[in-house]
Amino acid sequence: MKESESRFRGWLLRETGIDPDSLGNEFLTRALTERVHALQADGERLLSAARPPVTQEALDAYWQQLNASADERRALIELFVVPETWFFRDREAFATLARLAAERFAAMPGRVIRVLSAPCSTGEEPYSAAMALLDAGLEPSSFAIDAIDLSARAIEQARLGCYGRNAFRGTATEFRARYFTPANDGWLLDERVRACVQFRHANLVDPGADTGIRYDFVFCRNVLIYFDRDAQDRVIRSLDGLLVDDGMLFVGPAETGVAMRHGMRAARVPLAFAFHREPAGAVADAYAARPAAPLHTAAPYRRAERFTVAPVAAPRPVVAVAPPAWLGDGLPPFAATPPAAFDARAGRSVVTAEAAAPVVEGIAPTLEDAQALANAGAFDEAERVLAQFSARVGPHADAFYLNGLIADARGRAAEAGDFYRKALYLRPTHHEALTHLATLLDVGGDRAGAQWLLERARRSAG
Repeated sequence: MKESESRFRGWLLRETGIDPDSLGNEFLTRALTERVHALQADGERLLSAARPPVTQEALDAYWQQLNASADERRALIELFVVPETWFFRDREAFATLARLAAERFAAMPGRVIRVLSAPCSTGEEPYSAAMALLDAGLEPSSFAIDAIDLSARAIEQARLGCYGRNAFRGTATEFRARYFTPANDGWLLDERVRACVQFRHANLVDPGADTGIRYDFVFCRNVLIYFDRDAQDRVIRSLDGLLVDDGMLFVGPAETGVAMRHGMRAARVPLAFAFHREPAGAVADAYAARPAAPLHTAAPYRRAERFTVAPVAAPRPVVAVAPPAWLGDGLPPFAATPPAAFDARAGRSVVTAEAAAPVVEGIAPTLEDAQALANAGAFDEAERVLAQFSARVGPHADAFYLNGLIADARGRAAEAGDFYRKALYLRPTHHEALTHLATLLDVGGDRAGAQWLLERARRSAG
């Protein structure tokens, strides 16, 4: 990064925890250029291609403006907020929330289940939590959802509760008919759901005074990947302090290593990316037993200098993998837990390794079959099904991606990288393959290559 911009990078890290490098090598330069030109005396807004380079004098003047104006500080921060979210993103997290919340309320009918969404972006996550809890049979009076975000613009949009097509992804969007009404510019969320969530403008890395409220469930997903290590540590410590003793933290699929680094214990629910607080004393034991070389899991986008995965004493019966695009966010995920009927309202299905393994003779195996087997830990069988699928349909980006996940989970990094590259050859915008390959490059020391892939992934998500 240019020396003249280092002060802005330091300021952004202190204020938000966001590492501009995680958004791409030139992201900070582009953001500063946009704000400098927006504040020019003539007020003319130029297209990016038509903007002349920003001079050192202009940067110096903007630095003074930034320090003098709270409005300008908010405007610059808004450019670094990543509002990539949709309803029921990673559905198993919400199915887990609904199941455990119902169990806790049944055990203690008088208690209020408390949920925190931090950051909440434009509201899809906390509203999904509210709908999941209502679908689980909980009355609005039996739970409370707090939602915070650094972006005042996002909070304002969340409170409006009106959403366009991009907020509804995947195939299971039946909840829209129950909780939304068509509007001129999209769909308007039912007031009953909106009333379940209290939004507040707040900084995740500087939460302020402790209110004394403790939460049963905290969602902090897909934001820690943009923070530097110091900010990650501060946020995890803060969130851990906000959990009740048996509380649960949900992170993004790329952030599992952060929770493990702080001694949190995986809930072992595939695709939920959920963690419990570790009992006192267990953290030190876990760190003492850690091997010198990090182990690879299927968690994507883990940076070598940021994440160290806790050791696995025995082969894991379950691998939690990020749902590939072909599943859609709405298809029921699979988990290696005792069999249970599919709950259409919670969007959850569970499969044991024994139940998942057989492939019916005469019926062509599908990618969903391979996904179920992989989630159940039946890697050999999953690879066999993928081979049969590929022989039938030919090269397929999502089949290569799933092969990569299995190789990654088995610690075969070079093989996993080859599979991810094949997926990207067939589909250059394959978001999950981009983020997983970025992890492998970063762990291997190619930070520039990893950042380039992450920037591509960010553009593909937009």
